[in-house]
Amino acid sequence: MSPLYCVDGSNVVRGRYGYGGAAFRAQEESDAEQLVASLGLLCERLEGRVEVEVFFDGAFRPLAARGPGLRVRFSREEDADLLILDRVRAACHEHSGGVTVVTGDGELGRKAAEEGAGWLRLRPGQGVERLLGAIEGRWKC
Repeated sequence: MSPLYCVDGSNVVRGRYGYGGAAFRAQEESDAEQLVASLGLLCERLEGRVEVEVFFDGAFRPLAARGPGLRVRFSREEDADLLILDRVRAACHEHSGGVTVVTGDGELGRKAAEEGAGWLRLRPGQGVERLLGAIEGRWKC
């Protein structure tokens, strides 16, 4: 099986900039679209050698998820962290390829590690490039 990366999309996007002002929702949505598009291109380059699930807080939004092995999930009324931990628990039992959670949220990262997942910690202000490089660098042939 391919390794699974569970990306805390809201945390990655919000940790990149520090939103404020009247237009922060539009900027956040634009950055979410860019994250999903970048992960889709990564999945295409890696030709299915990894699976990536991106989790966002809130209601469904039409973020185009293209690329083999890329899925986008929305928490609706729940906290996306709970969905990520549920996915980690399920995947750690069924997924022989390994599971890694990508987040800057220390509490989520520690809980995921307690459940058996790896943790790719993103620091505030780090761009999506680090995330992409960390995944691609490991699985690129």
